[in-house]
Amino acid sequence: MNSFVRVLFASLSLCCVAAFSATPAEAAKPEDVFKGQVIITKKRLPTRYSSGDAFISAIRQAKTDKVWPKEQKGNDEAVWRVEYVAFFAKPLDDFEVMVKFYDVTGGTRKYIAGDAQMTRERGTRVFASDIEVAKPDFDANRKYMMVVETKGRTLASTVFWLRGKGEEYSGKVDFTEKDK
Repeated sequence: MNSFVRVLFASLSLCCVAAFSATPAEAAKPEDVFKGQVIITKKRLPTRYSSGDAFISAIRQAKTDKVWPKEQKGNDEAVWRVEYVAFFAKPLDDFEVMVKFYDVTGGTRKYIAGDAQMTRERGTRVFASDIEVAKPDFDANRKYMMVVETKGRTLASTVFWLRGKGEEYSGKVDFTEKDK
């Protein structure tokens, strides 16, 4: 065998060994697959799954980075319901987490709001909940960072968009005497 064929054969052998010995991500625990992440979902997820693989699959299918208002009658009445699941790298040593929101639309991070959320048990690595956000603090077509923390330590985070009707402008300009 010439050297090219030997190198090709060795490479193919290593690829086959790697393919058969590698464990798929779905074989891991969901909290290990998504650790440090907040996953925003399109809808509320069931509370029980037949396996960790089923939970991972459901999370991947429901994941979104855009939240539309649950109802919007006018520009000032938008309310967004953010359904989320937070995954922690280590078990939580508390019953309370702080959920904070930052506006990151322009590239800078501006604190908007925060809310304490209670967990069901100490030692959890997964926390699922929902939170409603509305004007005047939040606005349509803005990018936000959501951070879940405890005792000042960040456990998980994500970035997402709030979508909806923005400000409407007529395009008309009216110059009056008092503007001069």
